[in-house]
Amino acid sequence: MTDRVDQLVADILDGPAALQRLLAAYDGPGSPLVGLMPALQSRARIAFTGLGSSRYAAMIAASDLRAAGASAWVEYASTGAPTAPAPDLALVAISASGRTAEVIASARRHRGTSLVVGVTNDPDSELASAADHVLPLNAGAEAAGIATRTFRASVAVLAMLAARTPPSLAGTVSDLSTAIEGRDDWLPDISEALDGASAIDVLADAAMLGLAEQAALMLREAPRLPATAHDTGDWLHTAVYLALPGHRALLFPGAASDTEVIATIERRGGAVIRVPGADAAPERDPFRRAIVESVVGELIAAELWRRTSAEGT
Repeated sequence: MTDRVDQLVADILDGPAALQRLLAAYDGPGSPLVGLMPALQSRARIAFTGLGSSRYAAMIAASDLRAAGASAWVEYASTGAPTAPAPDLALVAISASGRTAEVIASARRHRGTSLVVGVTNDPDSELASAADHVLPLNAGAEAAGIATRTFRASVAVLAMLAARTPPSLAGTVSDLSTAIEGRDDWLPDISEALDGASAIDVLADAAMLGLAEQAALMLREAPRLPATAHDTGDWLHTAVYLALPGHRALLFPGAASDTEVIATIERRGGAVIRVPGADAAPERDPFRRAIVESVVGELIAAELWRRTSAEGT
């Protein structure tokens, strides 16, 4: 198991270089976006579909587009009541592997009526063949089999669909490197605080919920910890009942209810761990936040997984 932990760490450490390659591929006349944007902009509505990390990345994009006045939403590719195909609709179908059966089925259902955009790490995949346009993630193979670079690449590609340019995202490469290089300053303390927790709530404003969902998934998938994502304000109405002594929350700051949630958890004998380096400034671009801050959950998950593996040896 230690080998997979090392593979996960290597995948994470390669994040800045992979992101740099992606942005370079989308900058200039050879960008995969050339030829797509006029067709996309002619559609009145945008539906995103995916599962797991792909859906979480889409949550960031759909929220941003709605805030800008667009009609956009994200649905589970597995839903039994999917969005109906329509000529005024663009379906953005996301699957890093390109093999997710439900996403492929969604693309095929819409093909010929809606505009179908496939976002995948494999341009030769079945999803790519079912799409009108393909946006490659260029993330490379993830040796650990856990979506780290592909999640960030999905966020970056969807950011460009939402009118961000590669130059406007270029700063995320250095910011991501800084977050990784400074991990020794915060990772041991946070890992100690979360190690062995009976429950972990990962909290963020609804606009950034995809980021919290990704972090919670990392904690479940790698060290197998019971982590659940919540909108910070909604937590006070739905999950507060499980905030018992020993409870832990990992907080991506920025919600109006941050202060109340922190006070509530501490009053009940729990602790709130604020994501280090998280920028809650309202003008902070959500895509930039998701690209950079997602590495925190990954590094925590890798460290806790390493501890778990060491205990089993």
